[in-house]
Amino acid sequence: MASDAQPIRLAVQLNADDYARYMAILEKRQSTTTNRAILTGAVFIAIPVAFAARAVAALEVADPVAVELAGSLGLCGFLAGFFTFRLAFWIIRRRTIRAMPSSTPNAHDEKTVTLDERAITVTGKLSQASWCWPAISSVTAEQGLVLFWIGSLNAMIIPDRAFPNANARTDAISFAEARIAQAKSAI
Repeated sequence: MASDAQPIRLAVQLNADDYARYMAILEKRQSTTTNRAILTGAVFIAIPVAFAARAVAALEVADPVAVELAGSLGLCGFLAGFFTFRLAFWIIRRRTIRAMPSSTPNAHDEKTVTLDERAITVTGKLSQASWCWPAISSVTAEQGLVLFWIGSLNAMIIPDRAFPNANARTDAISFAEARIAQAKSAI
């Protein structure tokens, strides 16, 4: 079903804050019950470790205070190690997120985003990328960004400031939702 809708063209220039907000949205999407269960399970592994430390101490020392101290130190050592690794992974992740845009050539240069009947196209100085509407699973507006989701953990983003006004942003979202619905019904 063809339409006479005019393409929507936007000048988009992403900055570090846009990338940070996008990563925060991705992190929220990735934060699942399974991930929380894994972390909780890892913390609770400390209990058998503490009992094992107490058992080994009981074999070597007859003093009950020393045995209890060994168990407590084993528990504290395990938890300290767990939280140290958690902090290290968090720091590494933040550094990776911060470096990602700077390692992409022309990441902060202005690009033209075109939404038309066929696809979303991003054109920059060095490249052009296009996603046909069947590749777009949904469109959301969060934290000052309009996100065109390609699957559940990858999106093409447009900051709100790229739209001339709130009505233009709403129109673009409506346009995209109509194309996504049309693409889904055609499959």
